[in-house]
Formats: sequence, C-alpha cells, structure tokens
Amino acid sequence: MQSLPMQFVQSILDMPGKFVDIALADPLSAVLILIGAVLVGGASAVFGYLTLGAAASLFIRPGSGRSPPREAQ
Repeated sequence: MQSLPMQFVQSILDMPGKFVDIALADPLSAVLILIGAVLVGGASAVFGYLTLGAAASLFIRPGSGRSPPREAQ
C-alpha cells in the first residue's frame, strides 16, 4: 500500500488525463469545464492583481498618493 503523500502526488498527476476523458465524453461537459476554468482563472487573476498592488504599496513612498480632501470651513 502506498503512503498518503504518494497517493496524493499520483492523483495530481492523473488528474489532467481524467479531465480530458470527461471533456471528450460530451460537448456539454467540455463547455462546463471551460467555464469553470475561466471563472477560477479570472478570480485568481483578480486576487493576484490585488495582492501585487498591496505588496507594491508597501514599497511606494507614503506621500506619493492622493492627499485627503481639505475640510470645509
């Protein structure tokens, strides 16, 4: 019997082949897999963009951004 980490690695390696088998079984399955990939990829891209922006703001000078609005007198 294989250890749990080896089973996990093997299942990750087998996953692309199983996705291809499922996508080729039915046109609707292929469309659903494509839509899922676009949604996950889009969410990951937005999160990555926000994370990079937050990390970049750590290194930008504090006074280089917008100043707060002046108070009305």
